Amino acid sequence: MTEQDIRDYSTAKGFHPQTLKRWLNWQADDASALAHLALPLKINENHLRDLMDWLEEIAVRDGQSIRQILARRLISESATDPRLGRSDRFKRIKEEIRRLRFPRLAAVEDAIRARIVDLKLYPKIRLSVPSGLEGGRLRIEFAAATRTEFKQLSTRLLEAGDKQKLGEIFDFLAGEIDEII
Repeated sequence: MTEQDIRDYSTAKGFHPQTLKRWLNWQADDASALAHLALPLKINENHLRDLMDWLEEIAVRDGQSIRQILARRLISESATDPRLGRSDRFKRIKEEIRRLRFPRLAAVEDAIRARIVDLKLYPKIRLSVPSGLEGGRLRIEFAAATRTEFKQLSTRLLEAGDKQKLGEIFDFLAGEIDEII
């Protein structure tokens, strides 16, 4: 993509001149790589700034160009996955870049998800944590069609309360576990 393509996109989307200037100040290959992602996915300015922040931080930390980061397999495959709509492709790409930017947080999220699986709860009971572990809370969700089913699911939740893996999940959420075990 050319500088003019970036300028045209920025104008069409109503980007602040400072955002455009920042983008154009990147190395030409890096600016073009982001344009190849942003234009087809129609990324808005707020999301673009988030990506720019994270990409710049990753590039400095890892000693890579932004073009190299965006060429990673998971990012490039998500960008071109024909099974996904534009919005879903962007969500996957942004999540992968977030995980690259915050590897420790991503490892904790993965450790929590693994412990949720290890609990082997009844399939109708879902445990989850928000992206970024915001709020530090575990979300519990289940649906029952009858009082009997409700009691059965409640009993299974009570049983899970005594499992070590559940304690570890709450320790992660409270920041009490320093390393991934």
